[in-house]
Amino acid sequence: MQYLKKKPETAVLLLLLGLVVLAGIALAVLTASNRKAEQAASEAADGSIPVLAIPSDTVRKIQMEARSGTLTLAYADGSWSLAEDPDYHLDESSCNAMLTAVSALNAKRELQEAAGEDYGFSAPQATVTITTDSGEETLVFGARNAVTGDVYLQKAGESAVYTVASSKLNCFLKDKAALFGAFSPAGLTSSAIEAVSYTLADGETVSLKAMSEPVESAGSGTSEAASDSTAYQTVWRLENDPTADLDTDKTDAILTALSSYVSGQITPADGADLAAAGFDTPLVTVQVTTAEKTVTLRYASGMDGYYLMVEGDGSLYTVDQSTVQALLLPENAWKPE
Repeated sequence: MQYLKKKPETAVLLLLLGLVVLAGIALAVLTASNRKAEQAASEAADGSIPVLAIPSDTVRKIQMEARSGTLTLAYADGSWSLAEDPDYHLDESSCNAMLTAVSALNAKRELQEAAGEDYGFSAPQATVTITTDSGEETLVFGARNAVTGDVYLQKAGESAVYTVASSKLNCFLKDKAALFGAFSPAGLTSSAIEAVSYTLADGETVSLKAMSEPVESAGSGTSEAASDSTAYQTVWRLENDPTADLDTDKTDAILTALSSYVSGQITPADGADLAAAGFDTPLVTVQVTTAEKTVTLRYASGMDGYYLMVEGDGSLYTVDQSTVQALLLPENAWKPE
């Protein structure tokens, strides 16, 4: 009986296939090993000794007392407010970072407080009190360890001293300005704006309106058929000269300015000084119209920058110089040169 021999090419292919399979297995093992190493490194960086574990949905307040002052964040219905100044617009992500920190706080080391040892608790960097449905927990962040950079931590009423990663403290060291969340106080988006009318300091008023105009007509035939096939675009026109073509860079700039986010807020609780901010003689007063509302905005220059006021809102908002400059054009500057 004669046996068939495998061709050399087939043997080589089988060998290569086997090597590919072995390489795949080796890669999978290496990937799993790397993941475990990364997880272990992460746990080592954050610590593995439980200090505080609070279900996030039970937290009602987080009060931070630091060298910059005391701030109390109130948490309700999934959103944050500043108890000392409810009108202040907070950065939700910064507040949520604090919530995450107290929900599962682990330490790297646990020590017993030694007599005469200074851990910085007499003049702490921050004292954080968390109010929950079941009571309060207070954390005292002391000095930084000069060698490791970690921070000493103690729970109020306990003698144990912990060391935690400095990141656990840093999220609580933000002052009021650092907790501001950028937003558009007028609630405007450029695509929703239909008309803009603004009055400059010298009394000149410029009015612009968005118009829907045909781009081109497709095909020929009856006027009704031509109308059905015409494409339209939104074009901005001067009310005083509706046939003039406007500089599109400038129209884009004014729409961006009116819908841009502010960078800071001074509330009535902060003692907003309208005269010091320049609102005795504003640079420009703007009326912005959308399908739903008309909003009046005033921009001024004073103190150390540029400011915005929205009608019906007692706060001052800081804005960029470029935002104001886009609104300071006389009517003759709108037409292309």
